[in-house]
Amino acid sequence: MLMKIFQEKPDYFVITWDSPVKTFRHEEYPEYKANRKKMDDDFKHQIPITKAIAAELWIPSLIMPWYEADDIIFTLAKKYGADKNVLIDIYSWDKDLKYLLDTNISCVDSMKGLTTTPELFIKEYGFEPIHILEYLALVGDSADNIKWIAGIWPKKASDLIKKYQTIDNIYTHIDEIHWDIKQKLIDGKEAAYLSRGLIELKSLPEIHDTHIENFRLTLDFPKYKKILIGEHHFTSFEKTLDELKKKLQNPVQIWLF
Repeated sequence: MLMKIFQEKPDYFVITWDSPVKTFRHEEYPEYKANRKKMDDDFKHQIPITKAIAAELWIPSLIMPWYEADDIIFTLAKKYGADKNVLIDIYSWDKDLKYLLDTNISCVDSMKGLTTTPELFIKEYGFEPIHILEYLALVGDSADNIKWIAGIWPKKASDLIKKYQTIDNIYTHIDEIHWDIKQKLIDGKEAAYLSRGLIELKSLPEIHDTHIENFRLTLDFPKYKKILIGEHHFTSFEKTLDELKKKLQNPVQIWLF
């Protein structure tokens, strides 16, 4: 996948890793991600190997104990995305990261081959990307075992967000809402605010001052061949590396996470 991404010829690139220990979200809600199946041992053993190979290849990466990869992405995208001349592609299928969508920030689901822009997001959801966290607080996120408000299905949640934008505003105007939906919202108020807190992306002061050049991507094909093929015997990469080297031209300034 990395070699496919490198075909985009980014100037800067960083891999973000989840914390190796439980995060503050687990402290706030012990059932956070508790529904996930135990990681297969073979896959689990590949993670430190993958991290080590990335370091050998001098591919920039970041990890922060107590936080998730999404929090790191959020922090960097907010900092460097403020410059509209910097184009950022976020490679992730996490819905919460769509909060960051902007004229110069897109989200790429490499598994589905889909790129989401602000325009496509609005077409799908009916509201601005900045309100996605409020929407998820209503419908929950089964991938992370985050609760939803029972009876508030995606279409109704979308309608509520389109009209009221935020959870706070929904409850401020609760008496305007039809009685059956109103009661569901009242019953689920605690769950909505718990979910909203868990979903919220955190800005990490520890990396605010990280210099952009720390993420400069320098493609070193002889090194890649030596490490990937010579040392780790990934012979299938040879053709990919040769093809990528041929395609390499002057890069466009772009960020990839």
